[in-house]
Amino acid sequence: MRAGGTVEFFVLGSIGIQIDGTIVPGGPPQQQATLAALALRSGHVVPLHELMSGVWGEAAPGSAVMILRTYVWRLRKILEGGGRDPQVLASVNDGYRLAVPPATVDAFRAEQLAADAARAREAGRHEEAAALLAEAVGLWRGEPLAGVPGPFAEQQRSRLSELRRQLLEERFALDLLLGRHTQVIPELTAFIGEQPLRERPYGFLMRALYAAGRQGDALAVFGSAREVLAAELGLDPGPELRTLHQRMLAGDAELAAPAPAPAVPLATREETADAGGPVSASRPAQLPADIADFSGRADTLSALCEALGDRDRTALAVATVSGMGGIGKSALALRVAHRVKEEFPDGQLYADLRGTGADAADPGAVLASFLSALGVPRQEVPGSVEDRARLFRTVLDGRRVLLLLDDARDTAQVKPLLPGAVHCAVVVTSRAHLAGVPSGTHVQLTEFSPAEALSLLRHVVGAHRVDKEEAAAVALVGACAHLPLAVRIVAARLAARPGWTVAYLLARLADERRRLSELRADDLAVSAVFELGYRQLTVSQAMVFRSLAPVAWPSIGLPAAAAALGLGEPETETLLEALVDAALLESPEAGRYRYHELGRDFALHVPQPDTDPSGGTDFAVERRLLNHLLRRAAEAFQRMVPGDPVHSTIAVVSAEPGEQRLATLAQARAWVVAEVDCAVHAVQLLVARGERAEPELLTVAADLLVALSSFGQDIPYGRMAVTARALADVSALHGNHHAAGRAHFICGNAALQATQLAQARTESELAAEACRRAGDRSILQQAYNDLGVIAQFEQRYDDAAGYFDRALALARELGHRSGGLTTTLNAALARIRGGRADEALPACDEALNALRAMADHHGIAHALCVRGQALHELDRLPEALADYEQCLELCEAERIPGQRAQALYRYAETLRVLGRVEPALEAAARAVSYFRTVPDRDRDRGYALLIHARISVDAEDHEQALAHSREALEVFTRAGLPEAGQARLLVDATGAVPV
Repeated sequence: MRAGGTVEFFVLGSIGIQIDGTIVPGGPPQQQATLAALALRSGHVVPLHELMSGVWGEAAPGSAVMILRTYVWRLRKILEGGGRDPQVLASVNDGYRLAVPPATVDAFRAEQLAADAARAREAGRHEEAAALLAEAVGLWRGEPLAGVPGPFAEQQRSRLSELRRQLLEERFALDLLLGRHTQVIPELTAFIGEQPLRERPYGFLMRALYAAGRQGDALAVFGSAREVLAAELGLDPGPELRTLHQRMLAGDAELAAPAPAPAVPLATREETADAGGPVSASRPAQLPADIADFSGRADTLSALCEALGDRDRTALAVATVSGMGGIGKSALALRVAHRVKEEFPDGQLYADLRGTGADAADPGAVLASFLSALGVPRQEVPGSVEDRARLFRTVLDGRRVLLLLDDARDTAQVKPLLPGAVHCAVVVTSRAHLAGVPSGTHVQLTEFSPAEALSLLRHVVGAHRVDKEEAAAVALVGACAHLPLAVRIVAARLAARPGWTVAYLLARLADERRRLSELRADDLAVSAVFELGYRQLTVSQAMVFRSLAPVAWPSIGLPAAAAALGLGEPETETLLEALVDAALLESPEAGRYRYHELGRDFALHVPQPDTDPSGGTDFAVERRLLNHLLRRAAEAFQRMVPGDPVHSTIAVVSAEPGEQRLATLAQARAWVVAEVDCAVHAVQLLVARGERAEPELLTVAADLLVALSSFGQDIPYGRMAVTARALADVSALHGNHHAAGRAHFICGNAALQATQLAQARTESELAAEACRRAGDRSILQQAYNDLGVIAQFEQRYDDAAGYFDRALALARELGHRSGGLTTTLNAALARIRGGRADEALPACDEALNALRAMADHHGIAHALCVRGQALHELDRLPEALADYEQCLELCEAERIPGQRAQALYRYAETLRVLGRVEPALEAAARAVSYFRTVPDRDRDRGYALLIHARISVDAEDHEQALAHSREALEVFTRAGLPEAGQARLLVDATGAVPV
C-alpha cells in the first residue's frame, strides 16, 4: 500500500471501506459477503472453495468461480481508486489474501481493545479497563454485517453480536466494581430488555439497585427473572442468582459495597495467548443466530432439548440428527442449541464440518480452533489429532460446554471432537446415520407434514396471503413434496413478489421438468442439495441412482431392483444401501427403497455419461424389470387360481439363477400388494412411448396386468384399469391383438366390478373381438363369462345364457374344470331368472356332484345357493329351504361370509313365501347388516333390502318397509341396475311419493 493514505474496513454495522475519510459502499450483497470473508481473515489466504462456501453455502452456482473473480476485481478497483497498491488484494495460489494490518478492520480493533482491557483488569487498572471496554463497544454501529448474505456472514454476525454482549457485561461488572451503581442502572435495564434470557445482567442490576438503596426493586428484578426464565425456557434461575437473592433477603452488608470482580474472565482473541501470560478459561459463544421463522418439529424439538438438558445423566449427552439434504437438520439443531445453551454456562462451540462438500473439515483443524476458543495459546496446541483430542477433553473436564457439529461426513470425523465430560453435550447433524457415534438420542428427519409446511409458508409469506388461497397453498407445499428447503424457497419467492398469487407460483411448478429450476431463490436451491450428494457417489452408485429413478415408483423391492439393473441381489443391496447412507434414497422397510419426489426429479434430469452401462438409451432397465415382474406375477397367479389355463398362455422369460420363488398363496399375496404400484407404473412408462413402444413388451405388459388382476380385492383395480385402457390403445396401434384383448378384458372386468354396465359391455365386446383375432381362447372364455354376467344384470337372461354357454364350451376345450363349473352355475342362474328353472336344475346337480368330488367348499356353497333358487322358482319350497340351510352351515364352518349373506336373503324370501315372517325378518336383517359393511356389493345389498322390505309389508310394518324399499331404490339407481324398477313399485305400494 502506498504511504500517505489510510484505509479502514467496517463490519460492525453495514459493511464498507473508508478511504482517506470517505466511506465507499461494499457493492452488491454477494460482493459484500466476499469482502467480509476477506476482511475478517485479513493477512491470510482464503481459498476459492472457502469463499464459495462462505458466500453461497451448498447452493454455489456453476459460475461461482467466475463471479467471485469479478467481485475481487471490483474490490481491487475500489482500493486502486483511492491510490492503493493493487497487491493489497492479491491472488495467491487458488485463493486471495487481503494484505492489511488487523487494526484496519474494526472487528479486530474491538478484539484488541478487549484483550488490552483484560490485561489492564488483571493488573488492577480497573478505570483503564472500563475505558477500553467502552471504546470497544463504541465501534459497533448496528447489527454486524447488516444485510450481508451467506453462511460465513451469518456465523460472523452471530459471533460479533455475542462479543458485543460479552464486552458490555464485562463493562457492567467493572462499573459496579468502581461504585458506579446509579449510573449503570438505566443501561442495564435496557440491556436486559434486549436480552431477557441472559442471567448475569439480572445479577448486575440487582447488585446496582441494592447498593443504591433500592432493595425492594432489587428483589423485584429477581422475581421478574424467575418469571421470564420459567415462561421462555421452563427453567428456574441458576445457583449464582439464587444465592444473590438469598443474601439480599438475609440483609448481607457486603452487597452495599462495590462488587468484586467476576470470576469468569473475558473471552479474547488469539492475542491474549500470544501475550505470553497464563492461559485462562474463555467462554466461547459460537452459535450462529437462531432462525426467526423456524416452524414445525415441535415433538422432536422437545425430545432433543429434554435429552440434552437432563442434569441427572451419567454419560456425555450426544444427540444426532440425520436426513436428506434440505430436510431441515441444521435449522432444528440450531434451534435446539439455542433452547438449551443456558444449561451450559461455560459456553458453546460450533463447527461446520462440511461433510457433504469436497473439502470436509479436518478434525485436527477443528480441534485447534476449539482449543484456541477455549483459551489455549496457539503454540501450546499439539501437532497430532490424537494429542489435540486428549487436550480438548482435558480442557473441558469439569466444565459445561455445548457443541454443535453441523454437516458431519462420517463417524471418523466426529469421534475426535467428542468431549469426555459428563456435563457437556453435543448435537451432530449428518445426512447419514452415524452408527459409530455413541448417540443417546437419534432423530431421522422426514419431510414436513402438510400442516408444518403450511405453517412455514404462513410465517414467511404472511397468513393473510396464504389463507386467502388455502387450496392453492396446500397444493403448492405438496408440489414441494413438503421438503422444508423447497417450502422455504417458494415462500421466499412469494414474499419477494407481493404481486404474485400462490396459484401463479403453483402453475410454474406444475411442469415437473421445470420444477427444480423453479425451486431456487437467491443462494438457496433444491438441486444444489442433491448435487452435493451426487458428486460424492462412485460411478456404479451414480449409475444406479440414475437408472432406477424412472422405474422405482413409488418404491421398489430389492429383487425387482436387482433384476432391473441386471445385477445380483448382494451387489445391488450394497449399492442401494450406499445411496441410503448418502441420503439420496430412503429405505422405508428392509429390502425396499424409494426416492424422495424431488430427488427423483433431480435423478431424471442428471446428464447421462457417454459410457453409461445402464442401457438407458434402449430402455433395457424397463425391459428387464417388466420381465422380472411378469415372472413373479405369473407365479402369484398360479398360487391364486391353480389350474387356470390362462397361466399356460403367459410367456415368461426364464428365471435368473437363485431367484426366489413364491411358495405359498400368502407369499404371493404379499408380493402383489408390495409391487403392484411399481408394476402398473412400469406399464405406464411403456405405454407413454406410444409408437416407440416395443411390441413384444406390450404383450409382457398385458400378461402382467392379467396376472395381477386375479388379486382384485388386494390391489387398486380401478387405477390398474385406467392403465390397461391406455395399453389397449397403444396395442391396437401396433396391431398387437393379444395385448389389446387382454387389456380390454381388464377394463371390462373392472367396470363390471364397479357395476358400470355400459362401459363393461363395450370393453368386454372389444376384448372378445381382439381375442378372437389373436386366438386367445383362455381370455375369450372369461370375456364371454363377463358378457353373460353383464346381460344377466341387465335382465337380458336369454343373451346371458348364450354367452355362458359359449364360455362353457371354451372352458371344456381348454380343460378348465373349475372355470367350467363356475360358468355352468352362471348359466343356470341366467335360466332361473329367465323363467327356465327346469333347465337349470340338472346343471346345478351336475355341478354340485363335481364340486363335492373336488372338495371345493366355496364352489359347493355357491352351487347349493343356486340350486335353492331353482327349487324356489319351481315352487319346491321345503327342498329349497333344505339347500339354503346346507349352504349356511357350510359357509359357517368354512368361514365364507359373502356367500352366507347371499344365501340368507334368498332363504328369507323362501321363508316369506311360506308365511314364516319372523324367521324371514331375522335372516333378511342379518343379510342387510352384512352388505352394508362391504363395498362393491351394491346388487346384493339392494336385493337384501328389497326382500327385507317385502317381508316387512307382510309383517304390516309399513314404516320399515318404506325405509328399506327407499334405500333399495337408491342403491339400485346409483348402480344403474334395472332392479330399481322393482324397488320403485314397492315404494309406491307403501305410500311413498315416487322419487
